[in-house]
Amino acid sequence: MYSIIIPHRNTSRLLERLLQSIPWKHSPQVIVVDNKSTADELRAVESLRSSYHFSLYSSSGCGAGDARNVGLSHADGEWVLFADSDDYYLPDADQLISSHIDDDADIVFFNVTSAFSDSGARAYRDRSVKGLLKRYHKEHENTDVMRCLYTNPWGKMIRRRLITENLLVFEDIVSGNDVYFSVTAGLAARSVVFDERELYCVTVRQQSVTSTVDKEHIESNGQSRLRINRLLRERGYGRYQLSVLYYIGMSRAFGWRFLLHAFCASCRYGNRPWVGIGRLFFPSRWGGVHHNRS
Repeated sequence: MYSIIIPHRNTSRLLERLLQSIPWKHSPQVIVVDNKSTADELRAVESLRSSYHFSLYSSSGCGAGDARNVGLSHADGEWVLFADSDDYYLPDADQLISSHIDDDADIVFFNVTSAFSDSGARAYRDRSVKGLLKRYHKEHENTDVMRCLYTNPWGKMIRRRLITENLLVFEDIVSGNDVYFSVTAGLAARSVVFDERELYCVTVRQQSVTSTVDKEHIESNGQSRLRINRLLRERGYGRYQLSVLYYIGMSRAFGWRFLLHAFCASCRYGNRPWVGIGRLFFPSRWGGVHHNRS
């Protein structure tokens, strides 16, 4: 009934934790796609196949985007779910997924929680989704909030037909590869559902892609946001543009030339980054989700 696609790189121990958390009751198709792991790590992943039933493929692209595309090429479930190898599903995942298997919607969005990977202590990476939930209610259950701003691939069920009919793929870039896929899928969906129950735990750990702050990652993530903002404006969803303040703010660490480049690129793509500065100082006026718009 559904396929779960998992990109992986050098996190075999955490991958086992994720595999343990998967709701196996309905025999999902589980696809792990390794992206340039070390030989030792790859052998460790192979050894997990004696305990868990999953298919293992490899990718040679920039990162998780290409790995997810490889997974999609092998998926045959009616629904597709994505999970990162260092995250995990919550105990009620089977019940939540089962309750939506027969839905007519193209996408089912779920709430998520977050924890530090090593300690299990409460973390912060679910704040954006929690902020979307608040805005969703503030705008009288307006599903456009989810379609345009739920930019992560995890925490949702996507009908595979939606992906294949619209030729949706992830960008093969080092950071922000999931933004274009998520938003274009949201805009293409005929109907969507938002379930406020928590399906998934997003973790925080050192040396993950989301924790990497260098010039290449900042540029890749920033440019992906600029591209999707242009698309949102073209489609008439300009009010849901993603924030470019992080892109501009982080560029300061790499000198004034890069800062000027980021600012000019934002303007060239039609963004008005100076408008969003006020949201840094008055977040309550924007429903606590100032980081999702610009």
